[in-house]
Amino acid sequence: MAKKSPTKNRPASRLQPGVSSGSTSMRVIWGLAIAFFVLGFLLYAPSISYDFVYDDDAVLKENRFVKKGAEGLHEIWTTSYFKGYDENMNARAYRPIPLSMFALEVEYFGLQAKVHHFINVFLYGLTGLMLFLFLTRLLKKENLWLAAAITLFFVVHPVHVEVIANIKSRDELVAFLAFVSAAFFWLKGLDENKKWLVGLSWITYSIALFSKESAITTLAVFPLMLWFFRDKSWKEILLSISPFFLLVVGFLMVRSSVVGGLNEGVTLTVLDNSLLAASSTSERVASNIYVLGLYFYKNLIPYPLLSDYSFSTIPLRNWGDYQVWLSILLYLGLIALAVIGLFKKWKSAYGVWHFFATVSIFSSVIVLNVSPYNDRFNYNPSLGVCFLLVFGLFYFLGEQKCKLSFNGKKYALIALVSLIALAGIYRTITHLPVWKDRYTLFDHDVKLAPNNARMLKNKGGSLVRRAVAEQDKTKQAELADEAIGYLERALTIYHRLPTSHVYLGIMYGIKGELEKAEKAYKDALAISSTNVYAKTNLANIYYRQGKYHESLDLLNEVKPELYSANDKYLLYLIYSRLGDYDTAMEWKAQSGR
Repeated sequence: MAKKSPTKNRPASRLQPGVSSGSTSMRVIWGLAIAFFVLGFLLYAPSISYDFVYDDDAVLKENRFVKKGAEGLHEIWTTSYFKGYDENMNARAYRPIPLSMFALEVEYFGLQAKVHHFINVFLYGLTGLMLFLFLTRLLKKENLWLAAAITLFFVVHPVHVEVIANIKSRDELVAFLAFVSAAFFWLKGLDENKKWLVGLSWITYSIALFSKESAITTLAVFPLMLWFFRDKSWKEILLSISPFFLLVVGFLMVRSSVVGGLNEGVTLTVLDNSLLAASSTSERVASNIYVLGLYFYKNLIPYPLLSDYSFSTIPLRNWGDYQVWLSILLYLGLIALAVIGLFKKWKSAYGVWHFFATVSIFSSVIVLNVSPYNDRFNYNPSLGVCFLLVFGLFYFLGEQKCKLSFNGKKYALIALVSLIALAGIYRTITHLPVWKDRYTLFDHDVKLAPNNARMLKNKGGSLVRRAVAEQDKTKQAELADEAIGYLERALTIYHRLPTSHVYLGIMYGIKGELEKAEKAYKDALAISSTNVYAKTNLANIYYRQGKYHESLDLLNEVKPELYSANDKYLLYLIYSRLGDYDTAMEWKAQSGR
């Protein structure tokens, strides 16, 4: 009789491939999943006390549909994303789920920044949990610590700060969370032949689509999951993903019925995307290649991090710029890895394909994007880079098949993963306070982007708010002068900024320079003839100049539902001057004064 191996019945000293089975392994998986929830939550917990900032006004604080609470849900689902903020804004965005969440939060908790921030932080913690569950399911034949390292790198990645700290980016948060949840339910349903889980994946994927249109790009990721990590034929793969394709078609039909075609009526300007400033096709292509490199680079070196990259933060490039050629070499390498890896089923290639698929809609290669680059656009693509980075580390520092034994001499790998994670945590916790409020944010960003017209406008606008609220006349005048300086710099870089002209008018009005204020508002209206703020503020100037009929005519051009409390009080003053006291008192009552 052959002698039994002394190690045959010995308990495994490490987690083997297929760790998703067994009660001990499941306890480890859920323990790590909860740990990632806690890590994500605690990392961003300080932001719960932060104020509204930047685009929060457009989707929440100043969005009239959202402020209605539950009563605004019908309008949210039947209009474009920014309709409740500015009905004249030609943005073909349709994202009813994040707006509905905001409306319900207002309904039950009121307009409180801390509530909205808490939910963002909670959702990010939940993202860490669901991402880990998805990756353990995707990589079920690999080592558990691969999934753990990828999740760790993603959760602590500093490029995500804007997405969590800016309430407006709820669209990015929910879209990604719903995508990874859908992927987890789908894979688990297919692996275990549970149709109800597959059906649940369709529901969660629909949530992703109705949260942000960019979720459409993940349609290309689903078949790759089966190709790289499951033994499926292309016929089986296409059959499995067909419901997701139908969901995308259905979403596009709903979206089209509400807001029209993909870019119907939308006119992008140089301010939005600096690639439009290129003097030739050659310069534009070179600049676009550089921007593509920037998307990958910022995933590895997240500095600087800004709230906006509008004209002219990213300079145009030409073919003599070495950074353009570095970007070309980078992408040639990535394309080679992606293509060869596709045929040879190299699992690391999945990370490249995920990055390519999810960054495509923001790259301005297929369709010109609203901005050449933004940190929040890197949220989903960063998962692909984290995936590629971890597989590379495990391959070169661990065993070739990515099996890591903590009893082995793999301390270099453990140390490097820990070092990268700690660097990410440090960068995140030091950058997060920048998003405390609009004043802190723009003070920080304008120093790093002094040639950004929109950033200068934002900085000037933050000073306008301070000046308007300031009671001390001397201090108010100082703030007004400082604001005017930033606003004039913004207009020197890009003159067609109606908001900058409106802000200038407000500051000149505070200083009592009514003729300059009048000119500023007229300049704004010359650019945007329907600008409500320019009209109502110019009406105020006309009133102060004694031009009561001109003031009333301007206000009558504005829809009554768009009047602010101050506009209604101005109508009271005008009608009083014109001797129509009954109408005047009606407007005074409506003003709440």
